[in-house]
Amino acid sequence: MLPPIKLPLKPWFSELGIAAGMVVLAQVAWLMADHVLRIYMGDSMVFLQAAKEFSTPAARSYPYGWALYLFTRPSSSPEAMLAFNVACSIFTALALFSWLRLFLRLSLWICLSAAVLISIEPAQVFMVRMVMAESFGLAALTGTFLCLAFYLRSQRLPWFILAALLGLGAAALRTNFLPLVLGMSLTAAILLLLEPRARSARFRHFAAALLVLGGLHTGYTQLYGRSVGQPAGYVAHSGMMAIGLVAPLIKPEHFEGTDVSGEILGTVALPLHDHWQRGNHIWAPDGLWAALSKASTNPELTARTVTRRAMLDDPVGLLKINIETLGGYFDARKSYWRMLDDIGSIAPDERAIGLIHDWFDWDVRGLSMRESPARKFFQSSGYWLVFCLFSLLPLSLASMAIGWRQPERAQYLLLGFTSLGLLACHLLFVHIISFRYLHPLPWFVLAHVAVILSWFGSMLRRGRQSSDRQAPSSPVDLS
Repeated sequence: MLPPIKLPLKPWFSELGIAAGMVVLAQVAWLMADHVLRIYMGDSMVFLQAAKEFSTPAARSYPYGWALYLFTRPSSSPEAMLAFNVACSIFTALALFSWLRLFLRLSLWICLSAAVLISIEPAQVFMVRMVMAESFGLAALTGTFLCLAFYLRSQRLPWFILAALLGLGAAALRTNFLPLVLGMSLTAAILLLLEPRARSARFRHFAAALLVLGGLHTGYTQLYGRSVGQPAGYVAHSGMMAIGLVAPLIKPEHFEGTDVSGEILGTVALPLHDHWQRGNHIWAPDGLWAALSKASTNPELTARTVTRRAMLDDPVGLLKINIETLGGYFDARKSYWRMLDDIGSIAPDERAIGLIHDWFDWDVRGLSMRESPARKFFQSSGYWLVFCLFSLLPLSLASMAIGWRQPERAQYLLLGFTSLGLLACHLLFVHIISFRYLHPLPWFVLAHVAVILSWFGSMLRRGRQSSDRQAPSSPVDLS
């Protein structure tokens, strides 16, 4: 076993109390300004049903619904759901503070500022007020990151196990986090493998980390698949969701060996070549999933087979259409309508309104049209969120360059590679433009900004100290 490195926890606990007080005050101030809880299209309805019945939805994350079920008992009220999301937001802010202060030892004012800023960041503020898995998912993701940071610093395997469990939870909450949490964990294991001490211990650590990571994820997917009567996976209908990603790349030959002929593509009314229609191929009655559901005895298995072949057949094509899709953020018409969806402007149908009222005594009629400060704040944040998306690459490279010669180089590299992984996941596995999908980015952007500001401040201090040393000790006679 590698020798552990002690962490200066005692002073950090008192500073954490200060940070917690400031973050809670920021949350209370926003709750006083806006305590309206909102729902998003049909997604929130799935979560609410899971929270009411403690059920496992096929096409959505079940941990969020289960968490609401456990957290909101016995009140089953929207206020309790809002409180749970607020708790997740507080944890996320304190995770940022803790990492910056405890591992990088940045100045207290920078760490406190970053924690407060992320707690009042537009996407964070609004998503707290949505019955959606975003706040819980980001808390799980940042918890994973923090545990990996503890693992790198303490060199103790239990931290890696905890990180793997939290990463598994993050992937179960939001499947687009799956490649990211796997990459984060592998990055941490490799960084420790490159530690220049105790070679045999490092290889044992690396082997144990791979065994933990592979065993947990393999075991979970097998158990989950059996519980829902589907092939192993993180979401029961992952094949259905993948259709929304690769629909333009699917060809008739990809159906070979399945119970559906490739001729089915000719019967789909919705255009397959139009990548802007990818989401509609999941939900629309004239989309590819609807056609598969009618033609196949096991449409989920068929969808998984076909979409996997399409991705392997043309990965460059997938990258091209996703890059083109990102251009939609600069299309005023597309971004306008996307933002309207993201703020919950689509009203639930009468049946959903009635069920929500019966389940939680919550009247959501007219909620989609009701304005509030948090909603307006998020709606005006499009430029900020797009900046976060396109600035993450240069910020990551800058942070890694700053930290390369620092004693905590592994921490800087963990942040940099995690940020690049988040960017890659967005580029490869997001089929639409959505400001809601950009919600995790500001946490990492603020972490990088804190690193760069701290470096810039230290450079200024060194410049002043150098000038002071060079200054004459007595006035110079110029006469």
